[in-house]
Amino acid sequence: MGTTGPSIREVALRALYQFDTEGLFVRDALSDLFKQVAFDGRNRSLATELVYGTVRWRKRLDWVLDQLIRRGTDSLTPWIRNILRMGVYQLMMMDQVPDAAATDEAVKLAKRYGHKGTVGLTNAVLRTVIRQRRQLQHPDQTGDAIKDMSLIHSYPEWIVQRWVARYGHQQAVALLEAGNRTPPVVIRVNMLKTSTKKLTELLILDGVQVAVCHGLKDYLTIRNTGDIKRLSGYAEGLFQVQDESSGLAVRLLDPQPGETIIDVCAAPGGKTTYISHLQKNQGHIIACDFAPKRLRRVRAHCRRLQLENVSVIVMDGCRPGLNIQADRVLIDAPCSGMGTIARRADLRWRRQPEDIPAVQQVQKALLDSNAGLVKTGGTLVYSTCSIETEENEDVLEYFCKRHSEFEVEKPANWPSELSDVMDAQGIVRTLPSRHGIDGSFAVRLRKTG
Repeated sequence: MGTTGPSIREVALRALYQFDTEGLFVRDALSDLFKQVAFDGRNRSLATELVYGTVRWRKRLDWVLDQLIRRGTDSLTPWIRNILRMGVYQLMMMDQVPDAAATDEAVKLAKRYGHKGTVGLTNAVLRTVIRQRRQLQHPDQTGDAIKDMSLIHSYPEWIVQRWVARYGHQQAVALLEAGNRTPPVVIRVNMLKTSTKKLTELLILDGVQVAVCHGLKDYLTIRNTGDIKRLSGYAEGLFQVQDESSGLAVRLLDPQPGETIIDVCAAPGGKTTYISHLQKNQGHIIACDFAPKRLRRVRAHCRRLQLENVSVIVMDGCRPGLNIQADRVLIDAPCSGMGTIARRADLRWRRQPEDIPAVQQVQKALLDSNAGLVKTGGTLVYSTCSIETEENEDVLEYFCKRHSEFEVEKPANWPSELSDVMDAQGIVRTLPSRHGIDGSFAVRLRKTG
């Protein structure tokens, strides 16, 4: 490491290596590495962009390298393979990085993590990329639409095939493109402690670019943030990081002050805290999750936001064991996360086709097990951050057939500015390609008997 510590690109390389060889989530790998270095916000942002971009475009980058390396990328060590991937990503997809910087830094890393032969290979390959950049930007078409889309947009073929079958070619391409865009950070304003206007003014003083979200007016998109936890207002509980799509499920739940509400799958606590905000910190929220470690994050968020009406309990949602009936129950179910691919660069490579039917069984069990927690006349909201039919419409159909005491309810007071995310039945669906936020699904059911 040396006395000055690792460079930005070395930190990025270590995160890529840990993802490749140890299966760490890139977010967790970066978080751990950032604790070991004294990077400012700009350097953190660059390291994050290098890692997320290299992971996101891995298939396309490997195609480029396979054109130039006789034995292909599989012949390389994970260290050299990721040095080259990161180098190609900078040369072909990061206009702001000078060619010389990308190449020279890659060669330095190859000296540290390889040998004389791989140093020469790294230098030669990246210089060839610079010379042939224009030709390498356009992979040869095979005539197989799924294979070609998979390579051009850097996704597993099974995801491309699934989306083409569901949405058609044009909409599938739009979804693939949306998943490759870097989404902004979105925060929810704690309206119990400040206002959108006041928080915006505070963040602008920190040099942050701020815009009010189109749909939910207590949400802001922020750019040029650096470390979120160091921003003015974070420690004081003036805001919470949360995508707008997550807030839609809570708005559909429509929590009211004084009510008893159960959040069945509460961790990490974003929806729980929004429920409390909309209740004006009045009433009783029971926040449940099966993992004590994950519930610690719920407690931490509640403390920081100074919310006092939340009880946190360890509970397996499939075997609730609660002797209570609530006015409203939220089941934000574990899911494939296929609506969050833009935000989670490694997700496309982690998911397998069999994950979707497996998680569907959990979702069905959660609904079956917790239907009894809703009092007669009460409300149940089922939500996911998936855009897959099996996890959404199919689960809803299953539940309604088994539980005739519930019926889908369209809210009477849904804001007009959110009309584009709700269908005639009252179901909320968002697509990254259409709405510019994470993909999600939410439905409200009324217990009538």
